[in-house]
Amino acid sequence: MCRIAVLLTVLLALAPGQNLLVNGDFEQDLSVGWTVDSGGYGFRTLDRQLDLQPDPDYEVRCSLYSGSGYVRLSQRVEVWHPYLALSFWAKFSIGGGSSTCWPVAYVGIGYFGEEDSLLGETRIYYHNSYCTWTPTSTFSLIEVTNPDWTEYSIDVAEELRTHLPGIDPGDIRAVRVSLADTTAGG
Repeated sequence: MCRIAVLLTVLLALAPGQNLLVNGDFEQDLSVGWTVDSGGYGFRTLDRQLDLQPDPDYEVRCSLYSGSGYVRLSQRVEVWHPYLALSFWAKFSIGGGSSTCWPVAYVGIGYFGEEDSLLGETRIYYHNSYCTWTPTSTFSLIEVTNPDWTEYSIDVAEELRTHLPGIDPGDIRAVRVSLADTTAGG
């Protein structure tokens, strides 16, 4: 079972051209601005390379192979309102899986309130038929239909209004942008 999620550039902005993420273009080492989190077992790959997309800059690869668990690269940004835009280029890939061990690759936006409480999350995800995730009033799922290199954009205020009625936008104090690969819902 092999799953790979690749992310070219992430931009979290208040206005066009303004990036709130540190090292959102991955031109510096991943230890600059980003946090790695993982659990379970299996071979993990989390690196940055120049040759993942035919362009001259760096991309990031996040992969969990032949195991059960997750690997996640993330960055948390303090905010005081939801008027944000997230845009990124991504290529998603998954392989294998069964009803008890199903792979998912995703880019997530977690919404945090006071005292670091997770209020909800949006996941742009690529999965197989065994995935059991379902959306709720605090958990939004945007299915990837084209796994090839594609540009994605999310207007956070619109996402909250349209798909996450269980989150009060005024309660958001931080967002966490994540690139993750997980198995069996990890």
